Amino acid sequence: MLTKIKKLLTPNKETVLQAIFRSSFINLFARLFGYLKQVTIAVLVGFNLNTDSFFLALGLLGLFLTFTDVFDSLGIPNLVRARQKSYEEFTKLAGVLFTFTTILAVVITLLAILLTPVVVQVAFGYTESEKELLKEYFLLLIPYLFFSFFFHHFGAIHRSLRHFTVYFIGELLFSFFSFLFILIGLLLFSDPKVLPVSISLAQFVASVYMVLVSKPFWEFRFYIDRTVKGMLKQFVQLLVIYSTFHLYMLVDRVFASFLPPKSISALSYGWMVAMIPRGLFKFENIVITSLSEVNADWNKVKFYLLRIFLLGLTFSILIFLLAPYLIKFLFGYGKFSFLDMDLTITATQIYAFALPFVFLWNVIYKIYQIRGKLLHLIFPVIVSIFANSFLNYLFIFDLNKGLEGISLATDLAYSILFLISWYLLKKEVDNAKMSNL
Repeated sequence: MLTKIKKLLTPNKETVLQAIFRSSFINLFARLFGYLKQVTIAVLVGFNLNTDSFFLALGLLGLFLTFTDVFDSLGIPNLVRARQKSYEEFTKLAGVLFTFTTILAVVITLLAILLTPVVVQVAFGYTESEKELLKEYFLLLIPYLFFSFFFHHFGAIHRSLRHFTVYFIGELLFSFFSFLFILIGLLLFSDPKVLPVSISLAQFVASVYMVLVSKPFWEFRFYIDRTVKGMLKQFVQLLVIYSTFHLYMLVDRVFASFLPPKSISALSYGWMVAMIPRGLFKFENIVITSLSEVNADWNKVKFYLLRIFLLGLTFSILIFLLAPYLIKFLFGYGKFSFLDMDLTITATQIYAFALPFVFLWNVIYKIYQIRGKLLHLIFPVIVSIFANSFLNYLFIFDLNKGLEGISLATDLAYSILFLISWYLLKKEVDNAKMSNL
């Protein structure tokens, strides 16, 4: 037993093929426990004001979690380039990133705590007592925010060293323990506040594992060179891009606070089910290599975007048709009422038609990254977020469409995001052709 534990704490370099087999096996269990966690919440709690507050608190926390999301796109490519030069360069850059991560973790966590009274005010449809409940849930999730910085930092280091399994085990630990703590906590205490506490504890356990296997990289360093300056510039750019998903979900949940209880929970579950194909097929990770090899050639871009759109549309139709059966099979037990089921089916069916544009957006922002034009995405991102907010307002207050309106607004906003991004990219390509004539 001790030998097996020691082996888990001793990362080894892996080939991509080894990583694929191991990650597929580990991810299967991680997704299984992730599913069981959601089933546990639905069956033992059902949808109510407490689950609404929990999911809204997660949405609000997403504003701060955006800072942790950039490590994949920022840390890994730069760390790989440093490793290719020398191991000394790699450890130096890893030390700088560790310093940056620690400062960011402390500053953003303190900022989240200090801004809590202000942040919860965005739940405009909540009463003061409901905002107090939301505040409790938000504060109980603060440890999850803090430890997420270190989890993603050390995860980026190990993946850049081809220690892929280390990161996947970390994800599995978070998935397993969040399910286990939620299950045991709800059975023992029947208190929905178990949910944020369990998420925070699970992130602590997973982060402790990541820290323990990363002992060679417990070193603070600080210096400024061209690489570090470039990374700081990229960090700001990626922050704008990665904030899109969190802001979409937050806008939906904020407007849902004007709707009857259960609405925020139903939207959260509806999005989760609608995006199942997105979790299984991350096309951007498949096509990124091919597009990078030809510097995102326009003909290659059109080739992939058309096929990804058709695949996404096929998945949308399947999710729309199967939603009633999926929701009933996945969650239709215990305290998950008929109203919970009906609301979740509605949200899932409408959200499903955002799927093609979610697929396309995740590919097109990678294309901008390849071309070194990430800043050009700021305009479509801002426009789409404002469009989402305006459409939510229109559908809820003027057209009285409620839950259906919120879901539809997200579909339209994602389509606007992709279409503007695609138009700007095409315009740039056309201008380049004209200048070459």
